[in-house]
Amino acid sequence: MVKLKSKKEIEILKEGGKRLAQVLKKVGAAVKPGVTTLELDALAEKLIRENGDEPAFLRYQPWGAAFPYPASLCVSVNNEVVHGIPSTRKLVEGDIVSLDLGVRHEGLITDAAISVIAGKADKKTQDLVDTTREALLVGIKAIKPGSFVGDIGKAIEKFSLQYV
Repeated sequence: MVKLKSKKEIEILKEGGKRLAQVLKKVGAAVKPGVTTLELDALAEKLIRENGDEPAFLRYQPWGAAFPYPASLCVSVNNEVVHGIPSTRKLVEGDIVSLDLGVRHEGLITDAAISVIAGKADKKTQDLVDTTREALLVGIKAIKPGSFVGDIGKAIEKFSLQYV
């Protein structure tokens, strides 16, 4: 169920989103060959707490989960599915790194993800990341009052079919 937010809650979410974007930008800039995903997690948590906020994912345990999530950041590399747990794994040149982060600001949560490349990528990898980003923008443009989630998917599918 969707709960409409008050003007105050919307302002809190806007500020939380700005803070989240700043943290993701800095963590994304730290993605380089030789850096571990655990180091990225530590940086994300440090930056969140420096803002006076809390990491939303740390110790989150949905119903039915065997254990709480042990990190502040979800890091998935290359073809890994989302919500990868940070570890001592070192990134290598050309890795596609997805960073998923949530921030709790004044009791409300914002959540976003970005994908960046560790170091330099070959043309095929760079094209994949660029095209995926374009598909996201096409999906965002499809959002209009009264539209459905399926409209977003349809726009992305139409865009993506040109690459098949």
